[in-house]
Amino acid sequence: MERISLTAEKREPGKGLSRRLRTDGMVPGVIYGRKIEPVPVKVNADELERATKTKAGMNVLVDLKVEGMDSGLAFIRDYQADQFRRRLTHVDFQAISIDEPIDVEVPIDLVGECKGVKEGGVVDQSRRALHVRSLPDRIPERITVDISGLDIGDSVHADELALPEGVEFPHTVNYTIVSIVPPAKEEVAAVVAPIEGEAVAAEGAAPAEAGEAEGKPEGKAEGKPEGKADKKEEKA
Repeated sequence: MERISLTAEKREPGKGLSRRLRTDGMVPGVIYGRKIEPVPVKVNADELERATKTKAGMNVLVDLKVEGMDSGLAFIRDYQADQFRRRLTHVDFQAISIDEPIDVEVPIDLVGECKGVKEGGVVDQSRRALHVRSLPDRIPERITVDISGLDIGDSVHADELALPEGVEFPHTVNYTIVSIVPPAKEEVAAVVAPIEGEAVAAEGAAPAEAGEAEGKPEGKAEGKPEGKADKKEEKA
């Protein structure tokens, strides 16, 4: 696991002060854990950016030195970032011990040319990261899943993953990591040709119906004498 050194300074809390810190090239944050009260801190934005660009990403272990406090090992437990520039705007450091296991999310990488894909299947990756528990120095950078032997209909579940020594999967739900699903079937509208005799009958029936319609007085009820309706109207 990647491990870097980082220096932080204590800061005064407050939204207005935090905005000013970001303008000055600093990232506001907080450090907590291991039975210590949360301490507001600030770190250099460029140094923090470099620290999180290693292969470990956000799972990097930080030897954090804070002015006026003892140096110690920390883990980036949470962060916020600008959605457009992707620059970190806030960071939470959790003070940890090298001898105590922690829970982390580790990215999952799929490798291999899938047999089912060659036959027309589609890779459906349900999980992009796996929640694991291990000692800080045993946290893997990636968990690799080989899908080359999977056929259409096959899947890989969490308990089937080969985790490094000292790393465990602390969940009881054995969720699906990846599946090879059949390709989506294209719906083709069926065109049914009319039977020749029915088509002729339909064409022949049209004039007859038209003729019957011509023989009936428009708007009159069938079999009703004319004139009675007018008389009733007069009485009313």
